[in-house]
Amino acid sequence: MPSLQYRRESGRDMLECRSCGATFPEGRATNDGWHFECPECDEGRGIGQGLRRV
Repeated sequence: MPSLQYRRESGRDMLECRSCGATFPEGRATNDGWHFECPECDEGRGIGQGLRRV
């Protein structure tokens, strides 16, 4: 599924971790498209709770 992988990595939405302040593309924060966590500190989890859209 190369096309799915490309789309996930090049997500348009940027997220910011409320715990460490890191900013990253949405695709780096998820493996399945449903569960999100900060790839930098692994403490920020869930959009709206630990992560916010920038």
